[in-house]
Amino acid sequence: MNKYDFSFFNEPIDRRGTDCFKWDALAAKEGRELLPMWVADMDFRCAGEVTGALASRAKHPVYGYTVQTDAAVDAMLSFQERRHGVRLTREQQLLLPGVVPGLRLAVSAFTRPVDGVLIQPPVYGPFFDAPRRLGRRVVENPLVADGAGRYRMDLAGMEAAFQSGVKLALLCNPHNPVARAWTREELQGAYALCRRYDVMMVVDEIHQDFVFEPGAFVSAMTLDDGENARLAVLTSAGKTFNIAGLQQGVLLTCNPAVKSAVADAMRAVGAEAGNIFALAGTEAAYRYGEKWLDGLLAYLDRARALLRETVAARLPKAVMAPQEATFLAWLDLRAYGFTDEELTRRTHGAGVAFSSGTAFDPVRGEGFLRLNFGCPHAQTLEAVERLEKALQ
Repeated sequence: MNKYDFSFFNEPIDRRGTDCFKWDALAAKEGRELLPMWVADMDFRCAGEVTGALASRAKHPVYGYTVQTDAAVDAMLSFQERRHGVRLTREQQLLLPGVVPGLRLAVSAFTRPVDGVLIQPPVYGPFFDAPRRLGRRVVENPLVADGAGRYRMDLAGMEAAFQSGVKLALLCNPHNPVARAWTREELQGAYALCRRYDVMMVVDEIHQDFVFEPGAFVSAMTLDDGENARLAVLTSAGKTFNIAGLQQGVLLTCNPAVKSAVADAMRAVGAEAGNIFALAGTEAAYRYGEKWLDGLLAYLDRARALLRETVAARLPKAVMAPQEATFLAWLDLRAYGFTDEELTRRTHGAGVAFSSGTAFDPVRGEGFLRLNFGCPHAQTLEAVERLEKALQ
C-alpha cells in the first residue's frame, strides 16, 4: 500500500535531464538553470498506481491503435460523481486530446469568423489564442479586483458584450491565474445571461480538484442538465494527477447537439484516436488515485498558508490574491514600480522564473507575476527569497 503523506510530497525530485519543459526547456532557452516556478505542472511524484499502470501497459510489445473502453469512461464518470456531484452517462462525454485543443474545437464548433468570443482576463493565455488563431473576434470582459486582490466577474460588462454579437463565452473555473473558485451564484448569473442572449458557455474546469476549504468547487454541469443546455465543460486528469504530459481531456455536456458539433470539429482535423498510454494512465488515476490526491491537497493547503505568511513577511508591498483554489498564486507587485520587462530581468538575474502577468492580460497584467507552488515547500521558500532579492 502506497503511503501519500507529508514526507512523500515534501521529498524533492530531480526532473532535470528528462526532456522536461518546466526545467530543461527553460534552462536551454536561458543558457543557465533557473528555479522554475512558472508553467503549471507540479514537481511531485505521480501516484504509484498510475506509474504501475503505465509500466504494465508498456510490457506488452505492441502499441497500435487503441480505443476508449467503457471501463475507462466509467472510472472518469464515477470520479466526477464522487468528487463533484456530477452525474452523467457515457453518451454525455467525448474524449479529447486535451483541454487546450478543446478550447479551439469549441471556437470552431460554435462560432463563425464574424462572431465574438468572450473571455475574462487576466486569464490563461490559450483563452486569447484559441479565437485569434481561428480568426474570431476576441471580446474582453475583464475581471474586477477589490483592494485585497480578490476578483469577481463583471456581469454588467458581460451582458453588454453579449449584446455586441458574442456567440461563445469561455469561462475558467477555478480561474487561472487569480485563484478564484466561482460560487454557484456567480456561475448562475453568467449562465442566465448566456441563456438570455443565446450564447454558448464553455467552461475550462481543469483545476476542479484544487479548491480549498471553506470553499467548494461548483461544476457548471450542475447548472443545467437538460438536453437543450447551452453548456459544456472541458476537464482532464492532467492537472489533478500531475499527468499533463499524457495529453488527454474530456468534454462533458448534456446536450447531444453540442457533443455532435465538437465531434464534427474533431473529425475535420483528424483528432479522433486516443493515446494508448494516456488512456491507461488516466483510467488508473481516476480509479485508484484518490488517496494520492487527498494527500496532495493536504500538502498544498499547508503550502498556500506558508506562502502567504512568507510573502507578507518578505514582500510587504505585494498583494497576493486570496488563494481559494489552484496551486498558482497571483502576485500584484505594482507597488514596487517595475515594468514587466524589468521584473523578468530582475527575477531571472536572481535565478528564478515566474509566469509574467502580461501572459494573462497584455495590458492590465503589467506588474503581476504568477507563482506555481505545486512543489516541495523548500522550493517555494527559496523562490520567494530570490524574488525578494530581485525586488531590492
